Amino acid sequence: MFTCSDVHFDNPKCNRELFFQHMDKALELDAMITITGDFFCLMQGAYDPRKSKSSILPEHNDDNYLDLVINDAAQKLIPYAKNIILISRGNHETSVSKRNETDVMERFVERLNLLAGSNIQIGNYLGYYTLNFNYKLNGGNKRPINIAYSHGHWGGIVTKGALSVMRYSAMFPDADIVFSGHTHDSYVMTQPRYRMRDRRFKGEVEKQGHVKTGTYKEEFEEGKGWASERIGVPKHLGGAFTKFYYATSKPTTFEITLTH
Repeated sequence: MFTCSDVHFDNPKCNRELFFQHMDKALELDAMITITGDFFCLMQGAYDPRKSKSSILPEHNDDNYLDLVINDAAQKLIPYAKNIILISRGNHETSVSKRNETDVMERFVERLNLLAGSNIQIGNYLGYYTLNFNYKLNGGNKRPINIAYSHGHWGGIVTKGALSVMRYSAMFPDADIVFSGHTHDSYVMTQPRYRMRDRRFKGEVEKQGHVKTGTYKEEFEEGKGWASERIGVPKHLGGAFTKFYYATSKPTTFEITLTH
């Protein structure tokens, strides 16, 4: 499975070449794809106080700005649509939707599903989904992996949002993996949990994976602009691949690798 966030696809500073390189790798592996918030930037609309003339691509610079961005992205994601299972909302999508009184993520996913004949689901700012791994022998045993996602909130130049791991662990006690983004940081951490299994009355220690998925927006190479002036730090470009290991007599395990 390939997971990313904070693509900021319509921003001139989006490294689209790297994004499509990772998406192509997901297709090569026939991996499921999830995008958890801020796929769009969308800050150049008429009612957005953040708008800047230098932050809009020429092909989007017209009166129907939102339509041009949505249609452009939908066309370019057609080859990947059958592998995408979820695209969720981030703070950029929710902010623009409030200002313009239309759900931009719903418009985008509807358009992409129509063009590609796919069945991509729209996610809220945070939520759960479950992957069921079926074993055909021995009556078709099912072993689920519960995945929680939040576009994110907590960050920090020094801590990189690592303190959020304990908060997310408390928020999502039933998750095997928690994905978050928003701060453009990137890491994989493990938070073990001590849990009592139903009907067995026995405590077991289980690992819970926590993943920050980085960004595809490069704001630091030019040495100017908002990110440089606020004395931030360079951010990791990319997402994460998750490999699942199924065994008939053991719980399903996973291995998470950040992209390079």
